[in-house]
Amino acid sequence: MAGHKETYTVVIAEQMPAVPAVMLDELRLSLKEIGAACEAVPATSPFWTSVAQSNLILDVGPWRFLYAIDGVVKRITVKGCKALR
Repeated sequence: MAGHKETYTVVIAEQMPAVPAVMLDELRLSLKEIGAACEAVPATSPFWTSVAQSNLILDVGPWRFLYAIDGVVKRITVKGCKALR
């Protein structure tokens, strides 16, 4: 497809049966937006070194998700979650 840019893939590494489907949908949408923002970060930016060495946190409603970004393969992996309330 001409002009098509590969976007980040969002992978949920473990089953999260306690998380409502609507929260998982919101999580995927938010992470896709984060991936789109990452597209603008130059490969030489120190951001990538920091992200490669860190786990990141995203709160969606009453849930906290732990995730990682791999800029080389354009993948965001959700590693786990916990209820905040």
